[in-house]
Amino acid sequence: MTLDRLGLMYSLAAYVWWGLITGVYFKAVDFAEPLELLALRVLTGLPLLLIYLSCRAGGIRSLARLLRTRPGPVLVAGILIGVNWGTFIYAVVSSRLTEASLGYYINPLLSVLLGVFVLGESMSPRRWFALSVAFVGAMVFASDFEISGFLNGGRMIELPWIVLVLPLSFGLYGLAKKKTDVDAFTGLAGEMIMLLPVLGVVEWWLHGQGRAVLFDSDPVQMGVLWLGGLVTIVPLLFFSASAQRLPLSVVGLMQYIAPTLQFTLAVGFFGEELSMRRIVAFAMVWASVGLFLSAKPKSRSPNEGEAPGH
Repeated sequence: MTLDRLGLMYSLAAYVWWGLITGVYFKAVDFAEPLELLALRVLTGLPLLLIYLSCRAGGIRSLARLLRTRPGPVLVAGILIGVNWGTFIYAVVSSRLTEASLGYYINPLLSVLLGVFVLGESMSPRRWFALSVAFVGAMVFASDFEISGFLNGGRMIELPWIVLVLPLSFGLYGLAKKKTDVDAFTGLAGEMIMLLPVLGVVEWWLHGQGRAVLFDSDPVQMGVLWLGGLVTIVPLLFFSASAQRLPLSVVGLMQYIAPTLQFTLAVGFFGEELSMRRIVAFAMVWASVGLFLSAKPKSRSPNEGEAPGH
């Protein structure tokens, strides 16, 4: 099969951005709280999206029509992508990016599982086996945590919930997006508009508590914080361009570039711990991904062709 080279370049740029630049960016701005970083992602990203849509024929009208006709699905999608973004930001700034990368490996597998149970789609026996291997791998990863110690110490927050929340939130996000039936930019703009009032209040509350750093930081830090919108929107531009030029199967296969780079970044550059149990867990998940991709699909996953949440 002859593939569009420019499409491959766009897709590679998008996944490298999500795998490296996004993680490096949020690590660089970890002087701000994760909650404020989530708020700023919307506060700085929404204006850019609105400018982009206003420059596109019918862009603002499509957005207004979406908010008028499908406010419920847009609100649900907004909440889910907000949970996904917030979880990823927390994972980066709290040195738990390895958990995020494992979650994004599991993400497509869980999305297919949601398609089976929610949409009534079918799946081959090999893919069922692949999902079983991934589940066991996730359990091995979870066994690396001393559950009793966390319960006794009241530190449930340190359990590997990130591995579950990231793929589950994005898998459900893919289902919610099916109800909106619009392009990625219009949909994301609508979702950000739904999140804007709440996250605007969050930023105001953090400022009142003396915990916000946006207007109390030096000019360099403030400028870096305002780059959050670009960090969010630029890879979406690359992804959208690649999706128009490449088959969805190719785009879906390339999505594993991002968690691979996140894993490399976490272990090789951020110095996150990698115990033998975690190595075994990742090996099992990687094997399940290989089995999953080698099996012929019987159905399309709920978010196949969707941009990754991070």
